[in-house]
Amino acid sequence: MATQAASHIGFIVGASQANQAAARDATEGTPSNEASGDNFSIQYYQSSGRGGGTFRYVRTFFRFDTSGITGGSSFSLQVGKAAAGDTTKVFVVKSDAFNGEDTALAANDFNNLDFGVLYSATATGTTWAYGSGTNDVALNSTFTTFANANNVTRVALVGVYDYDDLGLEEDGDDTQAIDFDGTIQLVYTAAATGYTHNVLGVAAANISKVDTVATANIDKINTVD
Repeated sequence: MATQAASHIGFIVGASQANQAAARDATEGTPSNEASGDNFSIQYYQSSGRGGGTFRYVRTFFRFDTSGITGGSSFSLQVGKAAAGDTTKVFVVKSDAFNGEDTALAANDFNNLDFGVLYSATATGTTWAYGSGTNDVALNSTFTTFANANNVTRVALVGVYDYDDLGLEEDGDDTQAIDFDGTIQLVYTAAATGYTHNVLGVAAANISKVDTVATANIDKINTVD
């Protein structure tokens, strides 16, 4: 399997609003670029209050350099597990964030995502877990097509209340955490390179060398591609 580490990482705390719908549609927030350690970086917060309320979303964004990826398949997103948080669902959607100076997250990147383009392979989301290792999110054919065709691929991670455009039945929060010092990368199957045909009945996948020459360095055998 091949890997591609994220080139830029961060999250944005959306501006607080008076109701859930306004919070989801907020046009800006407070970005934390190149975050480190455990952070509650995916959230829906709701407090009705008296004479008004506080409603807020938090979204995580990753940017990947996919200029060297062509023909990749079976993509997944690996994200370092934090110590604790809510074990509800997280979704990966398309984003065009990182438009600030030096390709940093900008305040107005908060709503720079497309809920209509789901990258998670599982339409019902991925249950977030905690402890050691990574949360692994399988990505779908929409992501695969985009990553193979574009030099830069950006994603947003959002919680189920954000993705489904819903509020809580009672005041409280739904919060997922990420270890930003842990692994944040794409994992995928790279396209085959070198000579890709059978030789004397042996499948190319089972051949590492032909006459001591590595298959990755062979374009032709006896003038045959």
